[in-house]
Amino acid sequence: HLLWALMSIRSLIAKKLPQRLREVDNWLQALKRYQYLSEEFLKDKQELLERVKRLKEEVRNFLSSEEVIDLLQSSEEITLRKSEKGYEMVVSDATAYLQASGRTSRMFAGGISRGLSLVLVEDKRAFKHLIKKVKWFNEDINFKKLEDVNLQEIMEEIDKDREKIRNFMKGEEKPKSKEILKPVLIVVESPNKARTIASFFGKPIKRRVGDHELMETSAGDTYIMITSSLGHVLDLNKEEGFYGVYINGKPIPLYEVTEGKEKIIESLRRMALEANQILIATDPDTEGEKIGWDLAELLKAYNPNIKRMEFHEVTKKAILKALKENRDINLNLVKAQILRRISDRWVGFEFSKLLQQAFGKNWLSAGRVQTPVLGWIIEREKEYREKVHKILFTIDAENRLRIELSFEDKEAAKEFYEKLSHVQIEVLEEKEEVKNPPPPFSTDTMLKAASDFYRWSLPKTMKLAQNLFELGYITYHRTDSTRVSDYGIGLAKEYIEEELGKEYFHPRKWAEGGAHEAIRPTKAIDPEELRTLVYSGQIEGLTREHLMLYELIFNRFMASQCREIKQKVLKLRIKALEKIVELEVPTSIVQDGWDRFLKVDIYNPIIGSLDISDRKRLIAQPKAYLYTHGDLVQEMKRKGIGRPSTYATIIEKLIERGYVIENKGFLIPTSLGKKAYYYLQSREDIHEFLTEDFTRRLEELMDKVELGEEDYINILMKLYRNIIEIEKGLEVEQ
Repeated sequence: HLLWALMSIRSLIAKKLPQRLREVDNWLQALKRYQYLSEEFLKDKQELLERVKRLKEEVRNFLSSEEVIDLLQSSEEITLRKSEKGYEMVVSDATAYLQASGRTSRMFAGGISRGLSLVLVEDKRAFKHLIKKVKWFNEDINFKKLEDVNLQEIMEEIDKDREKIRNFMKGEEKPKSKEILKPVLIVVESPNKARTIASFFGKPIKRRVGDHELMETSAGDTYIMITSSLGHVLDLNKEEGFYGVYINGKPIPLYEVTEGKEKIIESLRRMALEANQILIATDPDTEGEKIGWDLAELLKAYNPNIKRMEFHEVTKKAILKALKENRDINLNLVKAQILRRISDRWVGFEFSKLLQQAFGKNWLSAGRVQTPVLGWIIEREKEYREKVHKILFTIDAENRLRIELSFEDKEAAKEFYEKLSHVQIEVLEEKEEVKNPPPPFSTDTMLKAASDFYRWSLPKTMKLAQNLFELGYITYHRTDSTRVSDYGIGLAKEYIEEELGKEYFHPRKWAEGGAHEAIRPTKAIDPEELRTLVYSGQIEGLTREHLMLYELIFNRFMASQCREIKQKVLKLRIKALEKIVELEVPTSIVQDGWDRFLKVDIYNPIIGSLDISDRKRLIAQPKAYLYTHGDLVQEMKRKGIGRPSTYATIIEKLIERGYVIENKGFLIPTSLGKKAYYYLQSREDIHEFLTEDFTRRLEELMDKVELGEEDYINILMKLYRNIIEIEKGLEVEQ
């Protein structure tokens, strides 16, 4: 009961008593650990018994403290009642409600029978609590007042369905063919995603087909069988043709089953024979489309009724929509991915072979994106080694507003530093400024933020985002778009108006058109509510780091749908001897808005003559700082090379090959990386293929192939002829 009580008020504590939150979380973890210990078990374990007693006493004292009682009395979702025994908390039990109401329906040959759940409301606060909590599990649940429904009509439908079930059970009535649930096989890429989808429709039946798991459940009028391919199932052959491509007037890719996937394909084929239809539900991008095409080619001899199922968030609503709106595989997307894969293979294998021969190391590699990115890291390190001399001093009471004076010459900086004792600060202008929020995350901005805030590597952030997507907490995380759908705007409206008030909500689409959306939460669950669910054990699979990334995504999205802020801004002139610096400084928030989700820096500058004798420093700083993971992604995005799906793998490969090392989030080129890069740069015959211009042009052509505006075969043949010419030159040279 203490665990339940703490769990119910945790989000309130986070918002109103944040200073007690760490303590509450520690209690939650301990109560969760001890909740199943019986008195019999504790009887002979005196030390543990005392610990549990102390814990219970601490929690009771906290719950009955004046600050918590005051907090609960102000809540709109929790009722506090005083009885002879003390205070009682009244809250809803959402999981019990879902389990109970689910028992009013039954699955049968014609689908799911109609059911009725009637809630008698004696406590409006507890009912409000229930409405909010059940939406965590199913956002489609909508309670209606009894007077707004035709109860007689619903009861008649329920009776009809139950009569059908009774007759089926007795064998007196056979279902009409159109009423029989026809099985549909859904193939996704990961087991996590498969389990999440299955869980939307109740507890699935699990069985093994061969060595592979298959989950079965009913989704309305469709019986679905869900399984996963565990990623790619085919890859280019390494031995035959020209690096896996047979050339006979046109390029013909030669595929082989990915190592270790033979038994999975065998199981998928057996599942295909059981299904009426197959829906390929791989990720909604060119790589996912290609995996879907591969699966279709492998399964069509066993079941030709194959369609593509596309969704950009793993939610019940999105899955049901995608089930009804399935489509054919988009061959233009497949062709674009084939072009990407083959061009990467040809350029990478051809010039990696050259590196391996030159250095005698068979694990070295080059790549059309990898090599120019390595060049940026090397050039940035050169700038890092060059020093700029700076005088730093602060001009506000909290010492947060820092002014920099830069000098190329060390002696000039030193001389200026010794002379400088006072600065004169004057206000040139005072104004009110409107500041709009930043847009929601796309892949590059999410990676940059995670790198800046947490110093996470790109692969780590992408792995966490993949988990959040597959478990149904965020929309698809590989996207160039900042567009927000109408559903996303509705989600923000619901949360912002309830938490902050209607005046704070300011809807923005941010961009128009395109299949992809920005990265946003899929439900109106704020980070603290999600933490509560994790700590209480109601949901599993999320770590502390998942919650940290979710918090970044949630706050950025909600800020993007909030009203602008108005700031008081001072334009200052700072005179330090003969040097003058002018800058604009925000000093207060006149109207709050999106700053309720994202931190906005506010300063309190000192006006007039300021003695900086104890506030100044003379330092030597790098001309430019080393790249972080986030900086490098921004550079790739700015220069138009790489894609959301490849950002992480590019940097991961540079580290794997030993070309780059990571130190405290910064990327540093190794001597091997420099030697390899300079060797490739020195070869004028191949230099063109490893420049950012070549890569950018190829990426643009891939985009045109996606739109059906270019023929991928012509592009590959031109690339092949150019590489063959280089090969001939290399043979003559040898």
